[in-house]
Amino acid sequence: MRVLIYSPVRLFGECLAAFLASAEQIDAVAPEHEVDDLDIKAMEFGADVVLFDVTAPESWAAAGLVKALCPDTATVAVAVTEVADEVLACADNGFDAYVPRTAQTGEMLEILRRAQLGETVCDPRIARTLFNELARRHTATEHAEDLHLTPREIQIARLLGRGAANKEIAAELHLSVATIKNHVHSVLRKLEVGSRAQVAGLLRENPLALRMR
Repeated sequence: MRVLIYSPVRLFGECLAAFLASAEQIDAVAPEHEVDDLDIKAMEFGADVVLFDVTAPESWAAAGLVKALCPDTATVAVAVTEVADEVLACADNGFDAYVPRTAQTGEMLEILRRAQLGETVCDPRIARTLFNELARRHTATEHAEDLHLTPREIQIARLLGRGAANKEIAAELHLSVATIKNHVHSVLRKLEVGSRAQVAGLLRENPLALRMR
């Protein structure tokens, strides 16, 4: 198994790489500390798995870029707090698996092995939450349709609810900032609010809306 590690914290990335290099099932491992062109680096390295330190905000968008260029490469979030919202965020952002903050080294190796096989290790309580979320999203989608929001506007409304700036939304959705500005204006008009902060407040009152896609 060939593993690429992304963390802007050099010490963390290199220590994790040193451990993985000693594991029998790991054929090659490389730490990366710069997010620029990480997708190209993953392709050139021939990574089977890319580990992302998700305490770094840029990891979320970078994982999507890696997946787009290398669809057969498993993307795994590291240092995830095993609570429903954070695990759901991993799923929403296209991660194939996650390593909880509480995981031991042997557990991490098993998670990587399964991720390479297309499998995910998940706490049963979190799995139940994921199934419940599917049901909630069905209701949320119906609500969005009542507001006549398009699928793209639903995505942008969700990101506005997280407090994302136009530039961040553009990077995540691979659109121009000008296009995002137009969508934001449309969302504000349809939700009948006057500011981005009001969108965030409205969505906080209705947590389902934060998860609409």
